[in-house]
Amino acid sequence: MELRRLMKRGRVSLLIGIAFLSSCLLVKAYLLPDTGGPAMEVLRESLAIAGWVAMWEPMQIYLYGWWPLRRRGRLFANLGRMPVEVVVAK
Repeated sequence: MELRRLMKRGRVSLLIGIAFLSSCLLVKAYLLPDTGGPAMEVLRESLAIAGWVAMWEPMQIYLYGWWPLRRRGRLFANLGRMPVEVVVAK
């Protein structure tokens, strides 16, 4: 269940990240002129970097975030299959 929640959060984060990245790249490409001096170049590159930083969370979830949950799920599945013997102490 926790893995499903994480994947759902990943999908939502991915949609938000792609929308923001697309917006940043569109603004950079169409609204900010190529010729504008160093300040304009810094602004253009800052937009690109900000867009890619917005993709950090979904990439972290899909590349690394699910491993510990999957590992814990396997551990619990193995524990659930273990034979248990109850011994009453006298």
